[in-house]
This record gives sequence, structure tokens and C-alpha cells, in this order.
Amino acid sequence: MILSLHVPKAAGNSLRELLHVEYGERFMGDYGDWSGFDTPEANARRAVRTAAMRARSAELEAKYDVIHGHFHADKYAGLFGSEQFVAFFREPYQQALAHYYFLQRNPQRDHPEERIFHENRMTLLDYLSWDAFYDQQSQYLGAIPLEDFTMVGLSNQFARGLTLFNATFGSSLGPERFVNVNTHRQNPDYEIELEAHKAVKKYRARDIELYRRAVELFERQARKAGV
Repeated sequence: MILSLHVPKAAGNSLRELLHVEYGERFMGDYGDWSGFDTPEANARRAVRTAAMRARSAELEAKYDVIHGHFHADKYAGLFGSEQFVAFFREPYQQALAHYYFLQRNPQRDHPEERIFHENRMTLLDYLSWDAFYDQQSQYLGAIPLEDFTMVGLSNQFARGLTLFNATFGSSLGPERFVNVNTHRQNPDYEIELEAHKAVKKYRARDIELYRRAVELFERQARKAGV
């Protein structure tokens, strides 16, 4: 079973569309866990949804080849005969700002992060220091070490990541496409002001280290696959 983590603002929607095309009815999307959001309410929701999904292990293994979505890796750990974890990551300074502006653009979402964010009219620095989102990308790994992932990709090398995915799993994902991007921006990278840079460095320190390791692992995997 391919277990593909959709890390927010790291090309996960684009990957989802390609996986759905490739695997058809053998693809399952798993959203609604409020993953990457560390609050008692979100943690309780994840526990209930994890128990319900783990009770369906035989059904899931019979019906699907890939599960992709907003879930922590622990949710499916040890559940199937074969588990191959996949995730794309994004440079933490860019990921943090991209997620902040995503929340700004989507007040209509039925999610407690949106409600709290908009009720408190959070500034960028308010958001970056919000403990619910400390090390958001790292939250998705749970207790699964990054080095146990069968394949990792980087959002800023998405096309190359797709090639690595295809080489790893014998699939034919492509062509490259992007969905759910901020269409109001011309430059693909956000400008990081000094105070925001300091806040990301302070509150996303684990994500910074995770990304460093992800870059190294991606390059090793790509070289091995001849990508």
C-alpha cells in the first residue's frame, strides 16, 4: 500500500489529482483528520478517525493501492502487509507563509483553524507563534522516521519528484500540473521579512531540520533511481 502524506502547501493537491488519474478506483483520498493542527479537539478527532479506519484494514487492502491525504503517518503504520510511505515537503519559510495566506483566502472552510484564525484576526507573526502549528510538516510524520519513507519529494522540484515516483513504483504520473495555488502572485517565492524569518526559525526549528534531511534523502533516492 502506498501511503502518501499531503503536507499542506507542498504540492499535495497536484499530486492527488495525478494519483487519482493513475490509480482510478484503486485510489482513496483520506481527508478530515485536521492533521498538522495540534489542539485537544483535533487530537481527539484524529484518535476517533484513526480507530475507525484501522478497523477497516482488510477492506482497505483489498480495494486500494494508494491512500493520499491529510493524515499522520502513524494512522496506518503496521496495518498492511506492505507499507510504502511517500511525502513531498516544502522549504519551511515558504511553506509557513503559503499556509498563512491560504488561511487568509479561505474563511469559508469548515475547520477550527479557520474559525480561530479569522476570529482573532491573526497577523503573520500571530500565526507563526501559534502553538497549534509548531513544526507543521514534522507533525505529519508522527513517530515514523523520515528515513523509513520509500520516497520523498520536494515541492520546488515537483517534476523531478514525479519522475522519481514513477521510477520507484512503476507508475506513469504526469504531466506536471499545479492546483490550489495562490493565483494573485507572480513570483513563486514569498519574500521573507526579518521578523517572519526569526519567527519561523524559532517556531519551525524541527521543520527546518526535517527539510534539510528531506533534501539529502531526495537526492540519494534520485541518484539511485537515475533521476
